[in-house]
Amino acid sequence: MQLLVSQVQLLVFYMQPILFKVAYSTLQQLKIKVALMGNTSDLTNRNYFRQSPELLNGRYTLSKGEGDLLYALLTSISKEDEDFKDYTFTKKELEIKLGIELKTSDLRKNARSLRTKEFAIYNNESDWEYMGFSYFSYKNGVITCRFDKAMKPYLLKLSQYINADIKHLVQMKGQYSQRIYLFLKEQYKFGERKFDLEELMEQLNVPKSYKIYNRFKEKVLNQAIKDINKFTDIEIKNIGTKKDPKYFEEHKPSRKVTAVTFHFKKNWNDLRSFISWIREAYTNQPLYNSKESRILKCSEKGLLYYADKPMEWLDKKSAKKAWEWLHDNREKLLCFQP
Repeated sequence: MQLLVSQVQLLVFYMQPILFKVAYSTLQQLKIKVALMGNTSDLTNRNYFRQSPELLNGRYTLSKGEGDLLYALLTSISKEDEDFKDYTFTKKELEIKLGIELKTSDLRKNARSLRTKEFAIYNNESDWEYMGFSYFSYKNGVITCRFDKAMKPYLLKLSQYINADIKHLVQMKGQYSQRIYLFLKEQYKFGERKFDLEELMEQLNVPKSYKIYNRFKEKVLNQAIKDINKFTDIEIKNIGTKKDPKYFEEHKPSRKVTAVTFHFKKNWNDLRSFISWIREAYTNQPLYNSKESRILKCSEKGLLYYADKPMEWLDKKSAKKAWEWLHDNREKLLCFQP
């Protein structure tokens, strides 16, 4: 037994340099991660971003994932910044910013596609620029990116700009809804915007199959209206009737629709405002009686639960679906009944 103890002690003695080396390497990696996390350009603190009208009205297409990533990155830019830098942040910080969980494979795909994305800015038919990102990397859960210097006039020290809250954008479902919302934000003080359809299709860079008006109307315009009215601070007005709603004017100089006009105002019924309203005014009151005769309520902490199980909150995914359903069917809620 004593011999065995001696052998173990001897083994530990010889292993000390190796153990020290492993511990030191681990400590250095932790220091690097902490340093990187400390230089995240306050990605999780600022929700608003700005861009120039020229960039907004350029010609390019963004997938939903690309749009979420791009606008999150734009929040890293301060209005006082005079030059770009390497913007570094963690995958976790990005998830907090967007309010969603991200697959590493999707994040890499979106980062790679943004790196090669060309943003075409046209001043006139013979005067144009192509620009984008000059660098993107993803290593051990840490993202680093750099904007091309050619984008400085469109993102830094702006005298004219469109200001938007990323929280309104990330909830949208449609691929083109984010930019249509930003187009309307550009004309927010006027309360209306007219789009030449051919020009709008070029700005969004839609596929050929979407250049047929009825399909463009269904897949792009109608989805954008639904997203904007539900998730943002803008409400596109119904210029039709309740039974036959119509959310934009169609301009037909002949038999073909060539332009559409949206009329809009401040949205007091968007999903975020609705949730805040319920949390403030209707805590622990019956909201809805389900088909299973279960009463849904909102706790003082702002969490949804069923009255028969007051200590069990709905999980994040179920709560999100429930809030959206309550918002879409708010006229049926028990708390709003006389």
